[in-house]
Amino acid sequence: MRTRKYTPENLAPMFLKAAMLRNEMLAAGFTDNGGAIHSAERIIDILGLRLRYPALSHRNGLKNLDDAECSVAALIARRKNKPVHIEHVQPLRAFTAKAIEVAKPGKKGDAARLIRFVKANYRLVLLTPQERTNLDRSNRSKIDPNRLAGIQIKMLKAPRKKSTQ
Repeated sequence: MRTRKYTPENLAPMFLKAAMLRNEMLAAGFTDNGGAIHSAERIIDILGLRLRYPALSHRNGLKNLDDAECSVAALIARRKNKPVHIEHVQPLRAFTAKAIEVAKPGKKGDAARLIRFVKANYRLVLLTPQERTNLDRSNRSKIDPNRLAGIQIKMLKAPRKKSTQ
C-alpha cells in the first residue's frame, strides 16, 4: 500500500496555521472573498476526505464508490452512465469558517476539536447536474440543516460488478 502525502496527522496542524493566518488577515481588514480563507478551505477539504472517505485518494473517486450517499435521481443517472456531481452538504466556505470557530486555533486541544468536528460534519453527496443547479440557486453559501430539503437522499449501494474470475 502506498503512503499518503496528506494525513490527518499533518493536515490538522496545517489547517490550524491557515486558520490563524486567515484570522490575522481578517483582523487586518482583508476578506475571505479576497482569499483569506482559501488555504484553510483546501486543507479542510482534503482532511474531510481522509477522515470520512479514507478509501478515496481524490474527491472524484466518490462517483465510483459503491456506498456513496446520493440522491435517488443521481443513483439512476449513475447506473445509466450519465453525469453526476459531487456536492458538499455544508457549503465549503461556511463549513471552513465554522471549523475555525470550533477548533479555536492556538488554544489547547485545537487539533482534537477540529478532528471531531470534521468527522461529525463533513459530508459529500452525489446529485444530478439539475439538482445541484437548483440547490445552488436556493443556497450555496450558508450552513442550513435543511439545505437538501426536497431532494431524496439515501445511502444506496450501487450494484457490484460481477467478477470475471
